[in-house]
Amino acid sequence: MPDYDGAAVLAAIRTIQTMTTSDAVISVLGQFIERYGFERIFLGQLVNPANVPLKDILYISDWPDELKAERERRMAILHDPIAIGALRSKRPFSWSEARLHATRAGRKVMDSVHDHGITDGMMFPMHALHSVSGGVSLGAAGGLDLSLTHIAELEIVCQTAYYHLEGLLGPFPYQRVAELTVRETECVQFAAAGKTNWEIAKILGIQEDTVKKTLRRASDKLGAVNRAHLVASAIAKSQIFP
Repeated sequence: MPDYDGAAVLAAIRTIQTMTTSDAVISVLGQFIERYGFERIFLGQLVNPANVPLKDILYISDWPDELKAERERRMAILHDPIAIGALRSKRPFSWSEARLHATRAGRKVMDSVHDHGITDGMMFPMHALHSVSGGVSLGAAGGLDLSLTHIAELEIVCQTAYYHLEGLLGPFPYQRVAELTVRETECVQFAAAGKTNWEIAKILGIQEDTVKKTLRRASDKLGAVNRAHLVASAIAKSQIFP
């Protein structure tokens, strides 16, 4: 494993920021991660494929075509402990850490990746305002030996590549989050707390019919089909407190 080389990190960052195509960005990132023992890259926004087609999100991978097709067919991301971990974590973590918390279905998802020779890796979660969560997952064929400094180097270069690509290829339809008004936010926040329309009306000093109409407007903005979906969407899109 190489010793710390700040010049190499800065060079990678500066080079990525000058790239004008996704292939060029991934090429630079790929060359940088090789020195740490990584061989494969999955980079993308983490959304439910049943709701959002891949063409509408940031999604780039150099994994084997057969593996990508299998994961898309089975919507593997819904059970993948690495993807789930990236939604919940603010810090990088190893694939082995994710496996410790995996369900049986999640372990099968990881095993299918291992079957293609990608047996170890790291996930670098990506979270930013006005954007859905995402991540950069780096895979390797063998065991890794990374120090905290190595992980920090990788994280900052992965962040540079991810957000440069998001800006280069976006905006994506899924990123266009409609802002709720103050009144809509209040009503949805109380709905999330389990309050009925009648209770919300009493708390806010408005008519119950006004609450219904306000929640309907909020649902239309967030594309929600029912009350539970509205609350889940508002939380996912950082419109209300969880």
